[in-house]
Amino acid sequence: MSDIFAMDGYEADLAVGFSKLNYRLLDEDAAPVSPQSYPEVVVEEHISETTLDGLETHIFKKTTLFGEPIHGSVFPSVKKDRNYVESEPTSDSDTVADLLPRSIPILTRRQSSASRFSSSYEVELHDSFVSASLNRRHLVKHYRPKLTDFETIKVLGQGSYGKVLLVREKSTGRLFAQKQLQKASLVINESNEIHEKNYQRTLNEKTILEKVNHPNIVKLFYAFQDNNKVYLILEYLDGGEVFHHLAQQRYLSEKDASFYIAQIILALRYLHLNLKVIYRDLKPENCMLNSYGHLVLTDFGLSKVSTDESDRKHSMIGTAQYMAPEVIKGESYDFSVDWWSLGCVAYDMLTGGPPFTGHTNEKIMDKIVHSKKFLKFPFYLSLDAKDFLRKLLQPNPQKRFDIDNDFEKLKQHRFFRYLDWEMLVDETNYEDIIPPILPVITDPVLAENFDEEFTNMPFTPPQSSLLCTDSDVLHVKGFTYTNESFLASVYAAKS
Repeated sequence: MSDIFAMDGYEADLAVGFSKLNYRLLDEDAAPVSPQSYPEVVVEEHISETTLDGLETHIFKKTTLFGEPIHGSVFPSVKKDRNYVESEPTSDSDTVADLLPRSIPILTRRQSSASRFSSSYEVELHDSFVSASLNRRHLVKHYRPKLTDFETIKVLGQGSYGKVLLVREKSTGRLFAQKQLQKASLVINESNEIHEKNYQRTLNEKTILEKVNHPNIVKLFYAFQDNNKVYLILEYLDGGEVFHHLAQQRYLSEKDASFYIAQIILALRYLHLNLKVIYRDLKPENCMLNSYGHLVLTDFGLSKVSTDESDRKHSMIGTAQYMAPEVIKGESYDFSVDWWSLGCVAYDMLTGGPPFTGHTNEKIMDKIVHSKKFLKFPFYLSLDAKDFLRKLLQPNPQKRFDIDNDFEKLKQHRFFRYLDWEMLVDETNYEDIIPPILPVITDPVLAENFDEEFTNMPFTPPQSSLLCTDSDVLHVKGFTYTNESFLASVYAAKS
């Protein structure tokens, strides 16, 4: 401001200029007075102050020999406010700009009737004040969510251990998916002994998700617990399941399927290479769409961190139709089991069903173990699609397509000939890419893209429950979590 409205050297010019001004009386009925009837005008004081609006003002007080002040001329900073208007010079009187060698931009403020001639204010601060930015950092660091902070709206899904609910955070109005797990599932018997595997899986999901930062993997915002349950507050994927949309057209074209298969590949490679996580539960129900139509992986309850290259012995776990042969046979396995599961999901997208089916899990598993005998492809699949599926559904893990290490080779496969891999990999272009399926969302609260079997399901409103303490038998140590970067963005948006 000082560069635009510099006042150095203007005091003397103003003194001379004001002596030549042709002043008019405010009373229009009074006779005009000649300049000679006024005594010499001098500048007595230059005041610089900052008003409550945060605008710096320069005020010049002018007095006459009769001791009556002429109203101060105010020159605000260059930043214009909507309460300021430029003064318009009249044609029948001289202005300061006409009399001085350099022009001064003059702004006048509309004065309120309560304080017409005032140029400064005094405000009493009765309460202590802390900067909003300091308060924000304190809140982000110490905020601990609880069940009563969220309003339950609908049921989105249900599993063996608990439900997934659509909830609204009361303080912000934001929608989340609340995954809740019964602590009773962690108890192995009446003696309150902890089921180590269930306990570890519960903790693993939270531990993995708090490290994740990928657009194709669900985000975790909060984790907390009470006496009865543990809660994960997750990203609400209002596009619903991919296969909810597939039900309307039975299966996807190879062009459309290649897009979603590519997004699954990007998510799995991130888990394998960055977090050393074996997903182990890739299936259609865990492939969701966000509001833009992009695929996002959810449910990490069966995932496992495999940090040691020599540690290849893992449990037989997963969903039967999508389990790899080595898992079923109880053999050691590694990240390649996820690529077998990808082959099953890709087959499902292209044909409308998994490659191995049966009335019981035993029959399904038998077909998977003897996949060379039972794997069949429908006639309408292209040679490129069949070749890609065969490479993934290879029963020998040593011969299976190793996408983690052969990613460049994968990108050259003709099945992905419609894709621009460079644009898909670049996360900055994420929202600019138009996916094959654009979910219809008239109101996110309605959960229109979820099965009515769940959304119409009754639920018990949450009741205030005591927070779990360290001394409780079922206290899950290290479970509480707050996504501080998310909270910081929320408070920044409010300020």
